[in-house]
Parts: sequence; structure tokens; C-alpha cells
Amino acid sequence: MVSFQCPQCDRRCKSLSGLTRHQDSVHRNDPGLNIPVTELRKIYHPNLTANDDWSPFASRAGFELAEFLFTEAELSQKKIDKLLELWVATLLPHGSSPPITTHQQLHQQIDAVELGNLRWENTSLGYDGPLPETTRVPEWMTAKYDVWYRDPREVVKNMLSNTDFNGHMDYTAYQEFNSEKRQYGNMMSGDWSWRQSDDIAQDPSTHGSMFVPIILGSDKTTVSVATGQNDFHPVYFSIGNIQNHIRRAHKNGLVLLGFLPIPKGAKKDTDTEEFRNFRRDLTHRSIATMLLRLKPFMTNPDIIQCPDRYFRRVIYGLGPHISDYPEQAALGWILYGWCPTCLAHPDSLDTPCPHRSAVHTDVLLGLHDDETLRRLYGIVPGAMPYTGYFPRADIYENITPDLLHQLIKGVYKDHLVEWVGKLLEHVHGIAGGARAIDEIDRRIALAPPYPGLRRFKQGRGFSQWTGDDSKALMKVYLNAIQAFVPPEVVKTVSAFLEFCYIARRNIITEDSLEQLNIALHNFHQSHQIFSGTVRGEGLSGFSLPRQHAMVHYYDHIKNFGSPNGLCSSITESKHIAAVKRPWRRSNKHAPLQQMLRTNERLDKIAAARVDFTARGMLADSCLVQVIRDILGSSEDSMDEDSSDSETDSDSYEEDGLDGENPPSNSNNTDHNTDGSRDSDNNDNDNDHSDDHHDNDDDDHGPVESGPLMNEVRFVGRKAARKDYPPSLRAIGLKIGQHNLLDLTRRFLHYQLNPTSTIEPNHLTLAECPMIRESRVSIYHSAAAMFRAPSNPSGPGGMYREVIRSTPFWPRGDIPGPRRDCVFVDMGDSGSVGMKGLLVARVYLFFRFSHSGVDYPCALVHWFTTSDEPDPDTNLWIVQPETIRHGVRHMGVIHIDSIVRGAHLLPRFPSDAPVYREINYTNVLDLFSSFYVNKYIDHHAFEIAF
Repeated sequence: MVSFQCPQCDRRCKSLSGLTRHQDSVHRNDPGLNIPVTELRKIYHPNLTANDDWSPFASRAGFELAEFLFTEAELSQKKIDKLLELWVATLLPHGSSPPITTHQQLHQQIDAVELGNLRWENTSLGYDGPLPETTRVPEWMTAKYDVWYRDPREVVKNMLSNTDFNGHMDYTAYQEFNSEKRQYGNMMSGDWSWRQSDDIAQDPSTHGSMFVPIILGSDKTTVSVATGQNDFHPVYFSIGNIQNHIRRAHKNGLVLLGFLPIPKGAKKDTDTEEFRNFRRDLTHRSIATMLLRLKPFMTNPDIIQCPDRYFRRVIYGLGPHISDYPEQAALGWILYGWCPTCLAHPDSLDTPCPHRSAVHTDVLLGLHDDETLRRLYGIVPGAMPYTGYFPRADIYENITPDLLHQLIKGVYKDHLVEWVGKLLEHVHGIAGGARAIDEIDRRIALAPPYPGLRRFKQGRGFSQWTGDDSKALMKVYLNAIQAFVPPEVVKTVSAFLEFCYIARRNIITEDSLEQLNIALHNFHQSHQIFSGTVRGEGLSGFSLPRQHAMVHYYDHIKNFGSPNGLCSSITESKHIAAVKRPWRRSNKHAPLQQMLRTNERLDKIAAARVDFTARGMLADSCLVQVIRDILGSSEDSMDEDSSDSETDSDSYEEDGLDGENPPSNSNNTDHNTDGSRDSDNNDNDNDHSDDHHDNDDDDHGPVESGPLMNEVRFVGRKAARKDYPPSLRAIGLKIGQHNLLDLTRRFLHYQLNPTSTIEPNHLTLAECPMIRESRVSIYHSAAAMFRAPSNPSGPGGMYREVIRSTPFWPRGDIPGPRRDCVFVDMGDSGSVGMKGLLVARVYLFFRFSHSGVDYPCALVHWFTTSDEPDPDTNLWIVQPETIRHGVRHMGVIHIDSIVRGAHLLPRFPSDAPVYREINYTNVLDLFSSFYVNKYIDHHAFEIAF
């Protein structure tokens, strides 16, 4: 290999011309460029290559083929054999063969992987109480139930040794402050981890150890109703040291630990209190069995290698248990309808009451009979919860908030949306209420397009709701109902949305907690509008466990950090990969054993990929590597950085429609806005698939690598030259903006004179520079990349969305022009929120040159912003800005001043039917007033306040 070393920075380039380009771009003004170039030459040994060991696979192609067939394509064995047979047939005449030839060979190679080799074990448990002497013994009393699980200690070792988590792991409990104010984010920033560390530290022999909280998640799921009631009860496992955004985004941040048995029997045998208690007890004994091997190391340190490759002494402790309300009731041994966190009575759940605790429950069990325990405390007398088997564990403390089932599916979908419908029927009658709901649905369907926004073509009137549906509807519901319901109803929904979006932040400050309490107070105050109409009078009308859980979020956040790292959407997304897909791949006969084997193989492939990546063996694509090997190139950098590239530094030139695929964007499949995809425990993930995104998934998503702060770049190919004339003056005439050239000259004045104090309306064209009529490039889209850790972002917290301005947008059911809106930074560092932002609509993305400098720009139509948010919706109001005789107020801005996209919702002036000619493609052109939709995503909520 021959390389050329830069004398200025030790950079190595593969060619002399590459070195010259590197020096011209990086060291143009540096002294010493006349230093002689040193030619470096290395010859590597042809056989002992160190990093070419792909065992047990024959080669890199063999590994990637196995990964593709088993993990991605998920082909049946017959289809795998058919594909490989065709491949063999094409290679046989050339005396060659593919790296894998049969499905048996594929499975053998995967099974031979030693990494991630976590074997499944099972234990049989059953009823251990007295049998009836005078009546028939139910079958469930004599049956044995298999508990399948993997060694939790080995699971922890695999997690802690995963180099993917390096830099995203908290090794000790901490308290975080910003400007002297406490803030809560990752689990280790909460008070619970600190208290646990205090308890552990009472033993001096543990000093210097690492505390590893165990996070569990359990949720029974149905894989198929059509082929019979196929239920499985998986238990998932994580550790609190992994930071929240990684647990949400990384498939190995939460793993399958085991499956709980599901006892069944004849209805006459199972519809008894005795059976229900046995079922609870079996669940707790099963979980305790799974975790038993961790118990010795909850008091005495274990020795584990961590992602930074250092060995540490670790102490385990049982932490949060992620579950929905029915599961929480079973875990806490409480009656359905009672709160698992406090002692509030079901008839008045929002009455302040002391919290439950394991110590208090033990005292009550010793003082009261069974009937009193049920009536006064909601306690189901029985065996102890699984936490009772382990030190420093309290099941009532470990039950955490559940954003998905408590807030999104519970309070929002099951309560508020249903109550609004019933209130409309109560006020207008059944027929009038139905007409109002139809018009609301029509208005929901008018929401303008936005990256990742699901459009409901038929409104929200579909039969089967998923978590994704509820999250999408929350974004576009408030403005649609405003003209049909009393202001207090709008305030109720607004207060709930405020509460929900605050609770879903990645970092929650003390100020945020205060805002959370204000939103909760406003919600309780406003929802009394439903009292006596669609709900009962007084507190009992709102005594709902999921809604009541909102009062505990303040304490839960202080204990465990942001709830978005402990949401059941994380476990529900795991259902797809760990339960549903493996079940579909089975032959449906005794499927659990096949599902266990599938999960074992998936883990082996994932572990192999982590290992190969860590060894630098997957740096380039397989094809590129093969070409390099053929040409005899080295594995070092081939000088493909920006200094040797001919591509435009401010745009991405990619394939596809408009080419919008920056190389840093990750593959974002099977994810919702929390990094997951909710299927609502049904084999059919959605029964209204046509109501999905108008945009493809590549319009938005996490950024695995890229800029550290905000950045906007053009994406896609330049518009064809035949579509636009070459000069600014001619382009302005073509698009109906005759003053485009004048606006660009005014823009250029401020670019060249950044300290100019001349007000724009006092600036004359004579004071503006002339622009040479050179070629102007037009783009139809730009990608905004910004730090948004509360969104489903990449490991660095970066998120990406595409902003479009195109005369023809073919996606969606109504093709036509699309002009997206944006937030523009005013440059006023002293203003925050909407006080420091402007809203504009992009009419053209273009680039021109002046004196050798490129200027990437946007032609925008400005909006004026209200002085304060609307008092009912708590949303800012904007109106299209006009100048003389209703002419749009246009301007040219640098794309660096664009913060990100903005989503606007029309303000409907009355409950009169909206004209049928209005649709989601022209609504921004036809309405005179809009709400700034801060609920479009979590980052917008954080900046548009």
C-alpha cells in the first residue's frame, strides 16, 4: 500500500492529488507547505491478517447473508432453500458457490456463534396449597407450568460488556443541577438510585462498587385472534445504568428475559377467587425464580466488564417494573380499581392519601382479617410479591408511571375523546352529535402535511385504536373541536396535553415539575365541565385509576427520572421482534420452543455484529470491501472526506424522489414517536393502513451521526435546468414573485454588512449590491438536523426532518404543490420561546454565488405572531403578513437562520361546515389565521412556548 502523509497534520491520503486537495482546503494559509512530502509504504502479511476472522461464517459475505436471511428478510425455510438453489445454479457454471447453500447450513453457522450464547432454562411450578377433599380437584391444581428464562446474571454481563453502550452508561447515582436547580433525566439521576446507594454503602465492603438497578417489564400479548387465542406473557430485562434515549432507541437496551406461564382451565374452575390468587402467586414465584441467581450479588459485589472495557465490582438491586394498570394491580396484590401506589379509595381516588409500602402492607396483613383488607385497603390477601424474596425491594415503590397506557391510551383516548363525543350527543342529541363529530373528523383531515404526521383521511372514526393512532390524533385534535364545545372542554384537553408533553420530556427540571403541577391543577379544575353530563357528580365521577395516576407523576419523576425511559411503549415494541415475528415464523405447533430458538439465534447474530463492528471489520459495505481486496487497496481511509470530495458541502446528492436521504439518517422502521411501534396486542397492527403518513419514513428520524448542533442543508438533486430559467429575475417571473431579485439584493446587503443599522423598510435598492446574473440552483427540499433528545433521536440526541417547497408533491392522495412552514431564529439571544422565533412559509429554496461565495437561501412568506398564546388552547396564533393592497410580505433568508420545520393548524371561525373544495394541500392558502402546533413533536413543544 502506498500513501502520502501530510506534513502539517499527519493526514494520510491515498494519492498525491488527494494530498494536494487536502492541503489546499485545510492548510491554505498555513506556513511550511514546501516541506517535502514523505511517501509511506507498508506491506501487510497476506495470511495472518488479524481482523479477517469471520468464524463461524466463511466470510463477511457469509455473515451478512446469514444476517439478511434470518434477521431482515425472515424467509421461511422453503423460500431460503429456493433462493439459495437459484444462486447455486447461477454460480455452478463458473465453478463457484454461495457462502451458504441450505437453510440447515444457515442455522448451523448461527448456532455455532459463541457470543450472545444465552441458553434457555426452564423450571416447573404449580399449585402448592391444600386440595379439596369433598369436591372434584380442578385440573389447574395438579398441573405443572413451565417457566422459561435465561440466566439474568449472564444477561447483565452481556449488556454491560456491549461496546455500543460506551459513553451512554451511568456508572453511579448522581444529582444533576442546572443554574442551581435540580433536573431529572436518566434513571440514575433520580432520588431512588441515590437512596439505594446510601443503603448499600452502609456496608463498607461495598464502597467503590457500581450500583446496577434491574428494570423489568411484563405485559401479556395476543399474537393472533384469528387462529385461536394465542397468548404469551414475556418478561423483559434492562438495567438503569443505560441512558434513557439508548433504551428507547437501541434494540439491545431491553432484552427478553423469559416467559411467564399462563394457567388455563375450564371456566367453572377458573372463575373463582382461589384460581385468581393462584395465578397471581404463580406470576410472582415465576419472576422470583428468574431473578434468583442475582440475589447473592445484591449484597456482595459481582465482577463485571463494562462497555469502557474496565472491570468493576457491581451490586444489583430490583428497580422499576414497567407494566400497564391490570398488570400493576396483579403485581401489587391489590383489587382492580384501587391505586397500586397509594391507599386512596376507588370511590374518591383523587383524595390525598399516604403511599403504600411493603412494610405498611405487612403490618396490615397482621392486623386485619381478609374482608377488612379488601374493603378498607384494597389488598388481596395471599403470598408475598416477588420483591419480598430480595433485599431492599418494595413492589409499591417500583411500580412506575406508564405514559402509553395511563396517559395516551387511557386519559386521552378512553376518557377525553369519548367524553367529548358523549357531550356532543348530550347537547345536540344523537343525530346532531353525529353531525358534529363528522365535521370534527373533516377538520382533523385538513391538517397540513408534516414529516411523520399521520393523516386521518376519515377523521378519528376507526374501529381499532393503537398507541400510534392516539399519539397522532393528539397532535391535530385541539383546533378541530374548539368551535363545537364549551371553552372549558378545550381548556381540559389543552391542560392534559401540557401535562403529557411535559412528562414526556427527556430532561425535566424543577421548573418543569412546577409546570406539571400547574397543568394537573388546570386539568382537574376544567374537567368539571363533564360532571353531571357524561360523568357522575363529584369526585366519584372522575375516580379512574389511569387518570388518578397523574397525581403520582411528580413523585415518580423525582424517584426515577424522566418517564419516557420507563414507558411500556418500549416493551410493546419489543413484542414485535421477540414474540410476534418469531411466532409467525413458527409452524404454530408448540410454538414457544421454536420462538425461544429464534430469539436465541437473533441474539447471536446481534452479538456477532457488535463484535465485528468493534474490530473494525464492517466499516464499509461488503461490496466496497470486496472491490478493495480485488484492487489490492488498504483497509485504511481512502481519503473520502470533504477535502477530497467533489460534492456540494451544503447539500446531499442522493437517489430517490427528491433524493432526500442524508447518509447520517438511520433506518427508522417499526418505530413510533417514542422509538417504538404499538400494535395494541393484536396481530393486525392497524386496520386503517391507508391513513398513514403521506411521507415516507426517510422524511424524519434519528441521526446516528452528524452535526452536534442545529444545521440545515439542501437535500436531493438540483431542480432540472429545463424547469427553471438560469437567472434570479427570470425565476421570479416564472414563480410569480417579480421582486425576487430585489429581495435577494436586500438579503445580500445584510450578509455583507452584518452590523448594518438600516431598518429593512428604509433600505433602498441603490444601497444594495448588484448580483451578477450567474447560474442559480433550485432545490425542492432541505433537511433540518437539530438536537432533540425528547424525540426518538440517535445516540447523540440528534433528529432530522425534511422541509419541502415544491410545485408538485406526488405523495398522498391529492397531488399538488407543497410549501412547508419553518421557525426562523430572530437572532435575539435575550428572547426565549416564540418571543425569539418567527414563523414563515417557504416558497423557494435556491443558491446563488456572489464574489466567489455561495449563499444557500430561502424565499419565504412571513407570518405575524400574536402577543400572547390563545387562552383556551394555549397555542400561539399567526396570520399571513401582507403589505400594500394585500400583497404577501416576502423575504429572502439564509437557510442557516432556519431552526426547523413548523406545523400550522387552521383556526376555524365557527362550527359551520367547511367548504368541500378545501383540503389539506390548500388549507394554508385559504385560511387567514392559524395556530402554531407545538404538539407536532416534543422538540416543537420545548421551543414554541
